[in-house]
Amino acid sequence: MNKTLPFLAVLAASLFAFCGCAALEGQDLGDEPTTDEGIAALANSRLNDDAMTARATLSVEVDNGLAILHGTVPDQAARQRAIQLLEGTPGIYEVLDRTRLR
Repeated sequence: MNKTLPFLAVLAASLFAFCGCAALEGQDLGDEPTTDEGIAALANSRLNDDAMTARATLSVEVDNGLAILHGTVPDQAARQRAIQLLEGTPGIYEVLDRTRLR
């Protein structure tokens, strides 16, 4: 019985560590931008990485959580996708669309 207790403690600690890591997998908790410039950089990166919006000529400015979307889009679908990406960006609370159709 004395040998079983340390084994169970190690087993329990291992299971807890394994489950805890799995719950946090894929999350960068400390990497969310907090400045307007950082939020704008993240937003511009998301627009450039998206297949639908990468073909548009877009840029984003951020002022206290308000994202201002500038540029040209090939169609209404690309415009809507850009707005959707910005609305899902941490630190952006409202999107002002200043885009034009090509």
